Amino acid sequence: MGRINVLMTKKIKEAIEEEPTRAQEIIDAEVNLGICVTDEKGDYTYVNQRYNEIYGYAEGELEGQSFMLVVPPENHAQLKTAHDMFIKNEYEIVRYWEVVKKGGERIQVQAAAAFFNNIFGSNGKGRKVTFVYYDA
Repeated sequence: MGRINVLMTKKIKEAIEEEPTRAQEIIDAEVNLGICVTDEKGDYTYVNQRYNEIYGYAEGELEGQSFMLVVPPENHAQLKTAHDMFIKNEYEIVRYWEVVKKGGERIQVQAAAAFFNNIFGSNGKGRKVTFVYYDA
């Protein structure tokens, strides 16, 4: 199984920090990592094309939906708590997760996250940018 490229995620985070108004353009330019942005409630604000490909969704299909859509039901409470803690503490470790694709297939992805409060109309509220690596 491949691994998430921590140097790449760092480079993307730094690019967004330097030019938050270009966040969408920066995220869209990434073709190897699936990237999603969720708001403080855990709803998708934005996803890039690779994220849609990993999970089997069409462009625009995830925005406005809860990220729980890709979480196995038995992990909902754990992942909701993890998301809430991330928004509060702005920190999460890189780890593997079992997720659910659109058709119900379960896959293993590796994920890392970054916190921003100045992108995608956040108005100072937290945004979680999650980087997803899937080797398939």
